Amino acid sequence: MLKGKKGLYILLPLVVFIWGAIIFQITDAFTDDDPEIANIGPIAFSKIESKERDRFSISDVTRDPFLGTVYKPKKEPVKKVAQVKKTVINWPSIRYKGVVTGGNGATAIYLVEINGTDQLMKRKDVISEVKLTKGNSSWVQLQYKGKIKRFEILK
Repeated sequence: MLKGKKGLYILLPLVVFIWGAIIFQITDAFTDDDPEIANIGPIAFSKIESKERDRFSISDVTRDPFLGTVYKPKKEPVKKVAQVKKTVINWPSIRYKGVVTGGNGATAIYLVEINGTDQLMKRKDVISEVKLTKGNSSWVQLQYKGKIKRFEILK
């Protein structure tokens, strides 16, 4: 680079010039010598005339104008209404008698009467197509042939 006093003679005026330009820009921005706008009289505007829009309608296209082929109208498919047959499931005689052990945990054993016989069931146990899915001390939820039903405790 530049060595000795030669560099000082070149760089010092350059730094002073740059700082002077920065200070001049800042002071010039805060002065109140803004140019005034000449007083202009009222301006008259001419009324804009609007054109009325053309109305048109689009008709059905029966033939392709470029290929000359004729379009076939699409037939709407006839929807067949399927009658849903609701199968009535006759639940066996079920009564919930309470919790034997375990409280509300996963290892709880519930006393459920199915068709007059008392059964001890855990969660996910299946007895005569009746599956115990959930339960607590006040109710059990049983599943029979895909249908789910909740049984309250006897009082």
